[in-house]
Amino acid sequence: MTESQSEPDIVVSDNPEHTRYEAHFSDAENPHGALAGVLAYEDGDGTRTLLHTVVWEEYSGHGIGGRLATYAFADARERGVKIVPVCTFVQGWLERHPEQHDVLASPADAAG
Repeated sequence: MTESQSEPDIVVSDNPEHTRYEAHFSDAENPHGALAGVLAYEDGDGTRTLLHTVVWEEYSGHGIGGRLATYAFADARERGVKIVPVCTFVQGWLERHPEQHDVLASPADAAG
């Protein structure tokens, strides 16, 4: 019989002081939530440009990048802003999640 490992808890939040979304990873080894990844953004007139996603190597493979992108799109919906996806990770994620395209800025929106 093997001991079951508890599933990690990933909490994503907005850190407007650092203009980024942050994912904190908690498990038995990191009960207080280690910073595991970030998605940097820049705000414009009615838009939020997603610039770059970084997930620390030791936390890769846990879906953290996808959780950051999902949170960013939900946050944009709630705020009533449109997303400009400059980040290549987010662009790839959008190919797998066409249901999120309603939040994308039009070229005119992105131009500012």
